[in-house]
Parts: sequence; C-alpha cells; structure tokens
Amino acid sequence: MSTVKTQVVVDKTVEISYDGDPSAVLGWDDIQGNTASAKLGGDAPTWRDYAYGIGGGVLFKALGFALADELYMTVQTSHGVALNQILYEHIHFTPASDGTGKKFKFQLDVIAAGINGVWAVPTGSPFVGEKTMASDLSGTHSVLGFEDIPAVNTTVSTLYKMKLTRIAASVVEDEFDGEVFVEFMDGHVKRDQGRGSRQEYIK
Repeated sequence: MSTVKTQVVVDKTVEISYDGDPSAVLGWDDIQGNTASAKLGGDAPTWRDYAYGIGGGVLFKALGFALADELYMTVQTSHGVALNQILYEHIHFTPASDGTGKKFKFQLDVIAAGINGVWAVPTGSPFVGEKTMASDLSGTHSVLGFEDIPAVNTTVSTLYKMKLTRIAASVVEDEFDGEVFVEFMDGHVKRDQGRGSRQEYIK
C-alpha cells in the first residue's frame, strides 16, 4: 500500500503529514524548565499550598517568590533546534493574590556553552521582565517574557545555566507585596529544517 505525503506551508512553517497523520511541524521548538525540579538558592522561594482560586478545590504545591527570592536551573536545547538562534525565554506565573496596578519584576542571569565550548555570558545578561498587574490576576495562568537571549547555541545540546531572581520593581511605591507563584520556565527557539540530529556535535 502506498503512503501519501502532503506538505503545506502555514504561517511560514512547514507542516508534513503521512496519510493524513501529522508527522512534523518545522517552525518553532521550546526548551523547558520545570521549576519544581530546580535547585533553590540561599534566598529560596517558599512552597505553599494553593487552591488556585478554586473554591473547595484540591490544594497544590506552588513555589512562591517574594522579593529577592531566587532559584537555579539548567536547560538544554533539543536536537531539533536550529543552531545559532535567538532564545525567547519566559516564565509562567500565578500571583498569590490580587494587586491591581502593582508591579513585580524578575531578573534572569544566564551563562551558556556548546559542546566543548567555553562557558560565557550572553550579551545583555542579566535579562529582566516586569509586570504591571491587572485586576483579578490571581488564579490565572499568565506569562512574563524577558529580553531576547542572543544566538549562542553553537552546537546540538547547548546548555544554559539560569538564575531566576525576583528583584525590586521599577517604582518602589508600586511594589506588589504578595508572592508570585512561578509555575514553569521555558523558551522558544527556531527549529531546524529537518528532524534533529543523532549526534551531539553537528547538525
């Protein structure tokens, strides 16, 4: 029985399917960091029991960041990522309480190295992102982005070591005095026009 391959271009990405079953989308990929498995620093965020605004809901563990709290993570580019690409890093968060008009700010310190490469600080590090809170933001899944991390993934499986710290807001009087639950951290990066690499060194 023959296999029918179709290929279409959608929003500058290539979608490939075989017999109608999607096989690959060549456009963007992500590198993920689960904050639950991160190494905590000396000024560590605190694990809280939180129902996420759901009345009578199950309590889940949430990692609450107060001012100056920090954690450390190591993330790796996948074998499907194109080399020498900008990384768009961001955190997923939920405020512990509402604070309409209040601000909170995070800083991301980064070093990176490819296979057999020297660890170095990407231009622009540390990167920062700040949020001005809308009403009723607690209990919502929201995202905060940082400035773009330059193209330093020179090899397959490039490693990034990251330190995430909650720092003072740009306007002291507007500082949000509640905790911010950081749920997840990930970054978006362009995929290669192929299906990855079997080797660590080359594409």
